Amino acid sequence: MRRTDRERETPRRRLPPLLHLLGTHLVLGAALGVAVVSMMVFFNLAGLKELITETEDPVVPLVLLYAFNVLTFSSVSMGIAIMTMPADEG
Repeated sequence: MRRTDRERETPRRRLPPLLHLLGTHLVLGAALGVAVVSMMVFFNLAGLKELITETEDPVVPLVLLYAFNVLTFSSVSMGIAIMTMPADEG
């Protein structure tokens, strides 16, 4: 019994379309969240940059700002993606 080339190939696993959609919007939302926080700190919005630099440990507020903004923007982006999907007919 000889295997053909087609049988030897491992099947390519692809993500289901819904997971691909959610993953794409997760990354887009995370990028937007990072951009928003970076601009807030860069432009010193409401004295934020001064507040962060005056603290004893500036890493903690930065991590919290980035983490929660990434979480928020990613969730909103994925929610918008789900809510704007076309409805099934039938």
